[in-house]
Amino acid sequence: WDCCAGTGNLLNGLTNYRNVWASTLDKQDVDVMKDRISNGWKMFENHIFQFDFLNDDFSKCTDELQEILNDEEKRKKLVIYINPPYGEGDSKVGKGRSGIAISKIQEKYSNEMGYSKRELYIQFIIRIYKEISNCKLGLFSTLTHLQGSKFFSIRNSFLAELKKIFLVPANT
Repeated sequence: WDCCAGTGNLLNGLTNYRNVWASTLDKQDVDVMKDRISNGWKMFENHIFQFDFLNDDFSKCTDELQEILNDEEKRKKLVIYINPPYGEGDSKVGKGRSGIAISKIQEKYSNEMGYSKRELYIQFIIRIYKEISNCKLGLFSTLTHLQGSKFFSIRNSFLAELKKIFLVPANT
């Protein structure tokens, strides 16, 4: 499941679309993905849906995906495969990023995230870790949450086992 799919580009190249779901915040992105299907993309249209991962309840997911999310054994096979948004909330007024990190997840896990609650991608990984236990997380991200001094709180809460990692320069 790419729970922040945008227009679905991360899902290109996958082959078993029967087991792939894509959700995104913006209706326009859902429309783009559905248009791509009409132009030959093999994704299943009923596996694409609008969903605000940082604010919506999982009951808004498709029935098939809810079945996986609600079944501990099926969840063990679930891969959350994401390149989440990297916005950081700040206190700038006007065209700054003020307010972008305000969400139900930020409110719910604020104490556990500490300073890092300002980072959208941290909110994604903490929700996945806390609410979709035992799934696999394929995450494209910086290493800040693993080593940054301001991310100490999140490392006390996000205790997932790092099994594999590959590093590449961000501009590749």
